[in-house]
Amino acid sequence: MKTKTSTKKSTQRKNNSAESTPPEKEAYVRRARRIEGQVQAISRMIEEERYCVDILMQVRAARSALKSLSIELLESHTNQCVREAFESNNGEKTIQELLEVFKTYS
Repeated sequence: MKTKTSTKKSTQRKNNSAESTPPEKEAYVRRARRIEGQVQAISRMIEEERYCVDILMQVRAARSALKSLSIELLESHTNQCVREAFESNNGEKTIQELLEVFKTYS
């Protein structure tokens, strides 16, 4: 659940962060849309009362796709935004931010 504080921080990060290069951004959007399609297909399968194991396999595939996208986004963030933060002597704040992200993955 987002709070007013987290929304404000998200806006600040967007304004202060390095932008993804257009090819990267397009690739991320394509992948997110593909994942969205997978999730919509899962909903249809449930509505059609398809075999549970088939649905679970699709859920697993969608989770795997999300995990892969998350890793790529984290790598990109580290290589671009974190590097930029250290170059502008704002590294400590960025380390704390990354630690918070890592906590959600454990």
